Amino acid sequence: MVHLTICLPTRNRQAYCIKTIEALAEADGADFEVLVGDNSDDPAPLAAFFATFSDRRFRLLPPRPAVLPMIGNWERLLGQAEGRWISVIGDDDHIDSRVTGLIRRCEVLHRDVDAISWDPMSFHWPDNRPVPTLASIPMTSGIEVRSRQAIGDRLYRWSEGKRRPAAGVGLYHGAVRKSLMERIRQAYGGRYFEHPVVDWENTCKVVAQANKIVHCDRPFSVLGACAASNSASTLSRDTMKARLDTFERENSGGIRLEQPFFPFSLSDSGVSLCLSIATTITWFCRTHGVDQTGFGVNFAHAAMDECRYCTTREEHDAKVGCFARGFAIWEDGRWAGDFKPAPFTPPKTVNQLSGLSNGTLHIREDGIGPATPAEFYRFGENAILPVEALVTGVKVFAP
Repeated sequence: MVHLTICLPTRNRQAYCIKTIEALAEADGADFEVLVGDNSDDPAPLAAFFATFSDRRFRLLPPRPAVLPMIGNWERLLGQAEGRWISVIGDDDHIDSRVTGLIRRCEVLHRDVDAISWDPMSFHWPDNRPVPTLASIPMTSGIEVRSRQAIGDRLYRWSEGKRRPAAGVGLYHGAVRKSLMERIRQAYGGRYFEHPVVDWENTCKVVAQANKIVHCDRPFSVLGACAASNSASTLSRDTMKARLDTFERENSGGIRLEQPFFPFSLSDSGVSLCLSIATTITWFCRTHGVDQTGFGVNFAHAAMDECRYCTTREEHDAKVGCFARGFAIWEDGRWAGDFKPAPFTPPKTVNQLSGLSNGTLHIREDGIGPATPAEFYRFGENAILPVEALVTGVKVFAP
């Protein structure tokens, strides 16, 4: 029986996708399947690869006659999934299929669990290091039940005021029971996904609909970032602008990223991932009637935190200007006075030092051996609790 379906949506990054497939195929076990949703302009590369690839655990969904928006590609993958649980990773990422052991352990301890999250590692492919970069390995391994109310407060109301809400729940680099995804489909208009920022939209819906959420500190996947990835845009404002333009063009006819009730421009030179996340959260809460009390001042603090991470004065001025223009007109400037970014201070170093911080090991990537996320995962496993020790109950699970 298929316990876990790993969905692998891909578009025009066939070489990375093939590397990811080959790494997943090295895993033992028959309790998982991998669905590859090819949405590329040219179907030939993946079709040719699968013509000589005989692993029955893998299925290819070829491109449709017309390019699908991202939500369309994710939608068809979910519709074809046969596993009791579902996970989604990018075509330049990696996931350890032994996460099925974690899922089974959680099911035994918490029969009503329907969403499981973990802290992923992160890794930049060698072609995506225009500036010094750091890979990361979470070092702890505790498991606990997470409060939906607490996660919702951090997510919908951005209560921590940091540049990213500490939610980390959902299909993307997490596992969601298929029955929960069916409840989501029924609750939200007969579709699994509505908004083009599918990962954060899904997080919003999982937090709203889950029975019980269990979180594991130990990483079971790697967030990869190749030169062609959306995440690569965080290293370049020009790249982010180009990716957003393509995103909007291919999403024609769907829900637009920019909404009049949240008038921050995503075409501004100072656009950031922080702002993209905020537009998705506000859309979800406004559309589906979720209370956002406190969001305004908390988002102002999050925007200030985002500006703190700028490495050049040009980047800082662009982000401050982008946020300031939005706050000036959002709800008639109600929160403009709460956005008080600190003056730019040139960093002494940028990703030059490796070390341990807040339970995560950061490793400067130039000069290390791993060249793919899968290789980095095996490298990182030398420093963390073995999977077998975790899933057999050697570790104590918090109630």
